Amino acid sequence: MANFSAAFGYDFYIVPVQNALITNFAAAPVVDSATPPAAADSVSYTDGIFSIASTPYTMDGSDSAIRLAGLTSASLETDTGTEDIYTYDDETSGFNQSVATTKSFSISLGGLADFGDSGYKVLRLTEQNTVADGLRVAFKRVGPTGTDETIVGYGTLTGYTESNEVSSIVSWECTLTGYGPYHLTLDSAN
Repeated sequence: MANFSAAFGYDFYIVPVQNALITNFAAAPVVDSATPPAAADSVSYTDGIFSIASTPYTMDGSDSAIRLAGLTSASLETDTGTEDIYTYDDETSGFNQSVATTKSFSISLGGLADFGDSGYKVLRLTEQNTVADGLRVAFKRVGPTGTDETIVGYGTLTGYTESNEVSSIVSWECTLTGYGPYHLTLDSAN
């Protein structure tokens, strides 16, 4: 019998960073998720700097990661760009040859809007100030429940959307577009 996991129980953490302070986006960020700020901690944002529970962040990726609570989706999507090669050579029998040339990734995030949650506030403010203040995030996704598969990397929060129809619970969606590679650590138990 194969080891299957239910699609729930992901933990997703973000650390806001100023693009100018990260010198190597190809290296895996160290995302400290051991002691995230409390969900009820205050969040402020002034002149490109976050303060959580009145403690200013350095914005260089070394700050404590903020957990996104109420998450309903954290789906990794990858893409490989290719170029087709066409030749008159007999060994291809007239078929094209596809050569991989680029890789990219994104993570589709979604959740229930908890307007008092520190993670929700940081997500919203980072996405809002992505262009004006050159913000990105270091991120870490762990799970699903029962596994320790981990993905870390850097990305840009883009395309925030909220759903607020009458008689529904307010939810949100946001895309994290990869900046550089993501780093994958497969589940060690299975």
